[in-house]
Amino acid sequence: MDTNRRWLVAWSRFEAFRKNPPTWWDERAVSEFHQIVHGLEEASGEDLSSFRVPEGEMKHEIVALLRPTHRRAGRKIVSKSRYVDEQFMHRQIEGIASYFRNLQPPPPPGKIGF
Repeated sequence: MDTNRRWLVAWSRFEAFRKNPPTWWDERAVSEFHQIVHGLEEASGEDLSSFRVPEGEMKHEIVALLRPTHRRAGRKIVSKSRYVDEQFMHRQIEGIASYFRNLQPPPPPGKIGF
């Protein structure tokens, strides 16, 4: 596949993902996002690592809280799978869109008069 066509496919996948994001940002959704970012990197030659989700952003969901009693301490029960905050992901996706928009050359100045 030629470079231009690879770029069109990668950007189309990104735009589709951007317009129809997952409803829940679990590890599977983050993996899909990383695949799309990798496709954009391959097609453009740009380093987009700053838009990937760092491990520190992946958190376990608290599914239950056990109250302390006189026999045992209280504790949190967390999910096995991890998730990422939706607002964080929205910023990452919009950051990629903005980055590529800013790479475009500015439009030529318009003519004034005849």
